[in-house]
Amino acid sequence: MSLVTLAIPFFLIAVLVELALDRWRGWGLYRLNDAIGSLSAGILSRITGLVRAGVTLLIYIPLYQLLTPYYEAVGFNWSATNAWHLFLAVVAYDFCYYWKHRIAHEINIFWADHLVHHQSEDYNLATALRQPSGGLPIGWIFYMPLLLIGLPAELMITAGAIDLIYQFWVHTQKFPKVRWMEWIFVTPSNHRVHHAQNKVYVDRNYGGVFIIWDRLFGSYQEELDEEPCIYGVRKPLNSFDPLAANLQHYKRMALDAWYTRSWWDKLTLWFRRTGYRPADAEAAMPVPSCDLDNFQRFDPQISRGQRVYALLQHLLYSGATLALLWYARELDYAQQLLAVALLALGLIVNGRILDGHRWARFAEPARLAALAAALPLLTPVLAAALGGYIAISALGWWWLAFADKEDTVALVSD
Repeated sequence: MSLVTLAIPFFLIAVLVELALDRWRGWGLYRLNDAIGSLSAGILSRITGLVRAGVTLLIYIPLYQLLTPYYEAVGFNWSATNAWHLFLAVVAYDFCYYWKHRIAHEINIFWADHLVHHQSEDYNLATALRQPSGGLPIGWIFYMPLLLIGLPAELMITAGAIDLIYQFWVHTQKFPKVRWMEWIFVTPSNHRVHHAQNKVYVDRNYGGVFIIWDRLFGSYQEELDEEPCIYGVRKPLNSFDPLAANLQHYKRMALDAWYTRSWWDKLTLWFRRTGYRPADAEAAMPVPSCDLDNFQRFDPQISRGQRVYALLQHLLYSGATLALLWYARELDYAQQLLAVALLALGLIVNGRILDGHRWARFAEPARLAALAAALPLLTPVLAAALGGYIAISALGWWWLAFADKEDTVALVSD
């Protein structure tokens, strides 16, 4: 089991602690819908990782084996038990991560994947867990330079996990500037800048662990007292559906390629600078940016009962996800794929419930029907437990969506 998977319970505990403090102190850092949207994107990212190939290792390991005679001749001898070697591995990995992260903000096709992490209009520890579900498998390119120093795959994996785990704690608004840290490390202050959409802050502070790369390569920006951060992206998602989150920019690029008459643009817009749109496509399908002077967060109003229902469903999905990650090795690929598909469906429908979307009313019964269809595949004990869950959920949703006429829902559409 990976270090990141082992860290998930501690991440969730930290989120709950920050949430409790937020409610106690009245900070206003958390909204239920946005937090569930971020956590759902994180869950989708982890579970899809079970059924998609790890392209980086599929390429890295054969190349490492091919270059082994060179490493032996030069004298590279990395050891995962040597703390100094591990530190150097993290530094080297973070350098590669800096360039991957920077390009992810500068090129359309890379931004389409990374965008998911930036869509939240809140900034809290739940935002840290908002991760993309893979996108096109092209990020491996940036870690190939680690072959030049003979970094073994297992040490690269460990360094990557440390790099990712470190980044969790910097997603908070309640940790002040610590001047000496701002020169060396990524901190909550300089990472708040990275998540802000203010003009002065956009596309700055790309480091994962070390901020020194940004200082060296001209992408550093300090958080300014006179310029409070406005979080999110210029062209907002306006949904808490994790599938919509992952498809947002791919969909926009595909539509641009369809609408533009220029074959050159059809072929190259994917690799142009982030935000590039052919003029004729933009005229046919304008997408307005946020008005930062009158910024309003996406916050559709649904009934209290539906908010509670969505929260309870999300808690159940979280528990099921932890169980799936823990016991994944005991399942064959088909079983993993079925579990991932059913969980993903639940996350998608739950997001649309929080959106107040018009088809959520009927999508939830359809989801429960899909779960009921899977009952014969389970052991009697699991089938009985899942059957009880389906019955209770169906009754609760029928009351909230069809029987309770006085508690109305504000519906939104795509």
